[in-house]
Amino acid sequence: MEVRNISREEFPEENKEQEEKPKPKKENLTPWQLANMEYLKQKALENGGPEVPPSISEHSETSSTDEPADEEDEVPVEQETIDAEFEIEENTEEEEETSKGPKNGSFLERLPNIKHERNRRLVRRSSILIGLFSIPALLLLYYISPLGKLGGVSVQGNERISAEVIKKELNFTVGDNLWSQFFDRQDNIKKLKKQELQIENAEVHIDGFNHFEVQVKEFPEVAYLESNGKYSPVISNGKIIPVEVEKSNGDLPILESFTGSKRILNVLDGYKKLTEEVKQGISQIKYAPTSENKELLEIFMNDGNKVLVSISELGTKMNYYPQVAKEMNDKQIKGVVDMEAGIYSYPYAENSATEDSAQDSTEQTETPAGND
Repeated sequence: MEVRNISREEFPEENKEQEEKPKPKKENLTPWQLANMEYLKQKALENGGPEVPPSISEHSETSSTDEPADEEDEVPVEQETIDAEFEIEENTEEEEETSKGPKNGSFLERLPNIKHERNRRLVRRSSILIGLFSIPALLLLYYISPLGKLGGVSVQGNERISAEVIKKELNFTVGDNLWSQFFDRQDNIKKLKKQELQIENAEVHIDGFNHFEVQVKEFPEVAYLESNGKYSPVISNGKIIPVEVEKSNGDLPILESFTGSKRILNVLDGYKKLTEEVKQGISQIKYAPTSENKELLEIFMNDGNKVLVSISELGTKMNYYPQVAKEMNDKQIKGVVDMEAGIYSYPYAENSATEDSAQDSTEQTETPAGND
């Protein structure tokens, strides 16, 4: 920056004020003012400017010999202030130019940053595009790979129905698409339950990568239905399974002449209320309705006796049977225990012709039983 000396003519107002003000006396200058004058003089010589006016030199020379003035007295020096202001402005402009650098160099310095930002945006956009295209590609590879096809089916929880029958009814095909068969599993389960009455519920889960695991829950067998010496299992919902089985479970009662599921369920509900002693003594339960009682049951006991009882009173009156049977055994009588109205017993008639007279001549034993 070019530094020029400013004359007093360029500032007429300031010159006028200085003319009006009395000139400071040499002996009134402070040591700081004298030192400042010397510094300005040297600075002007270094910059090639005009020498300091004689008045200023005289002031400096005279003041150096005189005693120091009072520090509280201050004399304005306008020329010194103007030079100092220009010097500060020059230094500030030089610092700004240095910090900014050359105009051509500023763009070159920012060029690497621009390239880095451009590369970063390019990488980000490329990553998004690659991700969008890679996901469908991976799904397609999985769909056509062996992992996308059913590899096998396992069945758990089945006791009465074989695993092969369950797999066949579910219509799962090994080697076909895994997910299409998995999404159709509910329809296949409905068909399975319709075909196999003993299955209460079934669930299909994916085991591993491409295997199905079928969890089966079956209705328990609660009785056997006898017909012409053949037996069919009766499950807990009262339905009769239309298959012929051998009577192997001696703990389950044998039903005879039943046709409706509702009546079977009522009998089973009463049967559950019996004591274990009574349950173990029952051999067979036959539905034998009459014109007076549509719910009459004939229960054949293992000790040779027969009990007549209504379905609705099966769970209450049958628990008195051990007491009645003991009295009959003491009298060595095998016969009928009638629980329709009260509870009494009589022996079997030898033949149908003498049955009525035998009943009249036989001592009847009546036991109180809290009739309904």
